[in-house]
Amino acid sequence: MNIVRIALTLAVISTLPLIAARPAQAQTEKLLHQFTGSPDGATPCAGPVLKGTTLYGTTMEGGNGTGDTGDGIVYSLTTTGNETILHTFAGNQYGDGSEPYGGLTLDTKGNLFGTTINGGSSCNCGTIYKLTKSGKNYTESVLHSFSGSDGTNPYYVTLVFDKLGNLYGTTNGGGSYGNGTVFKLTPDGVLTTLHNFTGQADGGVPDSGVALDTKGNIYGVAPGGGAYGYGVLYEITAAGAYSVLYNFTGAADGMLPRGAPIFKGGKLYGTTQAGGAGCTWGCGVIFEFTLAKGKVAGKETVLHTFSGTDGYYPMYGPLTFDKLGNLYGTTLDGGPSNLGNVYELAPDGTITTLYNFDQQPDGMSPMGGVTLDTKGNVYTTAAYGGNDGGEYGGGTVIKVTP
Repeated sequence: MNIVRIALTLAVISTLPLIAARPAQAQTEKLLHQFTGSPDGATPCAGPVLKGTTLYGTTMEGGNGTGDTGDGIVYSLTTTGNETILHTFAGNQYGDGSEPYGGLTLDTKGNLFGTTINGGSSCNCGTIYKLTKSGKNYTESVLHSFSGSDGTNPYYVTLVFDKLGNLYGTTNGGGSYGNGTVFKLTPDGVLTTLHNFTGQADGGVPDSGVALDTKGNIYGVAPGGGAYGYGVLYEITAAGAYSVLYNFTGAADGMLPRGAPIFKGGKLYGTTQAGGAGCTWGCGVIFEFTLAKGKVAGKETVLHTFSGTDGYYPMYGPLTFDKLGNLYGTTLDGGPSNLGNVYELAPDGTITTLYNFDQQPDGMSPMGGVTLDTKGNVYTTAAYGGNDGGEYGGGTVIKVTP
């Protein structure tokens, strides 16, 4: 299993005590799918994306690939729980990708786009791939194999489109300084590096992708580097100019931002894995950053500081808004069993735990984001756990009904 980054992330978690139980929540949860490893995949690190009544997602392991634990799959899953394997990755010896940690992006034709951290035809440095839809079938093609100089290992990246059909994302390593890149891929397959991170004042080792505003400006976070060494929030303008919008201090404002921010109404919303005023090491925060306008400087505001009982360590998935302005996300740990949760943050700052994971049968350690249907039901994944009989469990997809 290629879980070096996960292991580093989780290293401090095992030292924290279990959290006292909270009262049961009014919401209900349904297990939609249990991953078993082969052939249907294992370890879904990213949350699913929803189109109609079908969820689409990835598992970073499992399937029938060439790796010891499989190279991962792309799946579809109806909201009633019927899974279909759309693609099984074959690994770099076949020029295919391996280990898709990130989520999927759909175009208007129903084609799927994503990244793998390994594989490809060059240095086993990862790929950008496309699954072309033809009726009910999908055909996979590698759009780009990273070579090192243009980046390596796009980890928890969910690609985003601009209006012209260009795709944007990040790599965790490689580039001119070995600290990752921001890239653009044109529809005809030409990749351009928009920024090479130095790991110093400009940040470094971005774990996730980026967000776009309506003018074509790009926003993202990097957990390394910055003025205080605790990560940055950055912007690349449509004209290509890179700047740091905010340096995280590691104090009440948070530290180690990982999930890509989301843009709404002149503001950016995101999370930090740690920092904040809660817990011994800081359990993480949900933040809002108001972009500069005229002579008014940009400003970070902490919307919520996690305390442990309401979860801790929000990781890689971007937040999700509903129509009422509520924000939804997951935490890797915390809650009664210390196994993570799904939460909702209201505009007035009230946080509600929608579901606490308990390993069996619904899974544990959610790393990605959530998706909502038109009725307000919430769908997400747990990277581990469930009832498949494995040592850790292959992970799950669940539905939470308000």
